[in-house]
Amino acid sequence: MASNTLQHLRDLVSPSEIIERDAPAYKDAAAPWSPWADQRPPLVVQPTSLDSMSKVVKFLYDSDLDFAVRNTGTGSVSAKDVILSTHGFKDFDFNESAGTLTIGSGYDWGTVDRKMEKEAPGWQVVGARCTWVGVTGSALVGGLSWLSHEYGMISDPQNLLDVQIVLRDGKVIWASEQPDLLWALRGGGGNFGTVTALKYRARQYPKTVFAAVLFFPYSALSDVSKLVSRMAARTGDPRIAMHVCNRGTAFAEAPQGAKPGVAIMMFDAHGQQHARSDDGFGWFFKHPDAVEWAGGEMGMADVNSLGDSFKHWQGENKFWASAPLLAEIDDETVNRAWKWWEDCINVHEDFQTGSVVLLEFMQEVSIPTRPTKSITADSRQAAMSSAGGRSKTAWPHSERRHVMQLGLGRKTEGAPPSIREMAMKQFAKAGPLIAGPEKDTKEYHAGFLHEWNDVREVYGENFDRLKEIKLQYDPENRFNKGVNLTDEKVTAKATV
Repeated sequence: MASNTLQHLRDLVSPSEIIERDAPAYKDAAAPWSPWADQRPPLVVQPTSLDSMSKVVKFLYDSDLDFAVRNTGTGSVSAKDVILSTHGFKDFDFNESAGTLTIGSGYDWGTVDRKMEKEAPGWQVVGARCTWVGVTGSALVGGLSWLSHEYGMISDPQNLLDVQIVLRDGKVIWASEQPDLLWALRGGGGNFGTVTALKYRARQYPKTVFAAVLFFPYSALSDVSKLVSRMAARTGDPRIAMHVCNRGTAFAEAPQGAKPGVAIMMFDAHGQQHARSDDGFGWFFKHPDAVEWAGGEMGMADVNSLGDSFKHWQGENKFWASAPLLAEIDDETVNRAWKWWEDCINVHEDFQTGSVVLLEFMQEVSIPTRPTKSITADSRQAAMSSAGGRSKTAWPHSERRHVMQLGLGRKTEGAPPSIREMAMKQFAKAGPLIAGPEKDTKEYHAGFLHEWNDVREVYGENFDRLKEIKLQYDPENRFNKGVNLTDEKVTAKATV
């Protein structure tokens, strides 16, 4: 029986590594981002040593218990019986001479940002743009960074150098010892074992950059849509980046209904003067309706903290996300995204209280014959094509793409039973509608998938190899949350 098996698990580790359902620490250790996914398992196991983790992984794999591996919970993973938390792994080793950072899988990127500023000033790794996102999950699904325009995606081989992982039999290895496994971990979803540490490439980078958020009213939407198109059309500078987002509760404002204003989140590593010039974001600053909500020269930790107002949704909103990829941005792209938002609010008015439309704009970098201060020899053509080909990582990406990150949610209390069905129907419409006529790529970011996504399509020509590796390392399909490669589907209640 499960109760007896759980007691055997308790006996396997130190009492300090067990968090019971009635413990004060339980919520933070077990609650997923979206309460919809929460299965409130009776036990969280949080090993603090490799020896303990090794015992727990082997025990869980050989048991009948339903379990899920998690760190920060951003991915909304849960399970019926046990949460296996990696939060106890907090090693931090910056090696300046080697240009590497090795960190435990229990960190979130906000903590890493602060530690880098203190222990490795003038150095950066390609990490997530949100403080609450875990260092592991973001790498295993091909995450994006403010530095991606210059150095590529988090999971790319030039950034994610190695992964320490506990295999199903409890054996601890660095994945570079088994290259097929390391390849699969770079964007393949992570269901091959339990990650305990990651080695990233560290690079010298300005200690401070310019970052700002500009607000525009809804009446300026068409102008902003054209300005975003102009940015997309020009040759890119890899040290500037931009997000386009709707205003409202994501910025701790009141809901703005079906026709919200626009927020431009900007990043310029050249500094404030460049950002305010026409070589940076001068077009936006000069618009008569632009209002600077936040901005200035700051360290990377403060840059990423600008988005912390989004975090208040965690654990409070029933929330789901999808991220279709766009090949082009034209004068109407942002207008069409706002039309999709308006349609969503018309379907369910309370979506305005906990939802987001966020265009992650990707520059197309033109590489000169000789490196410059802005474009180094380490730069690639663009964030999505930086790995050197579609076969270089498990999740294939080789062409310029913009990420249309969409989130639909609302407060849990009073939510109708059909709320998730409403969200899924709206997500399924989003790609073709926002991309425009005959421009839908039918591609999706691997970090935000649902049952209606075709897993074979997402991983394309790499899928068969990825599934073969999955069967080698997890023949019983016990690591099955999120992207379930064995059954060729996405597991419900295991993704945002």
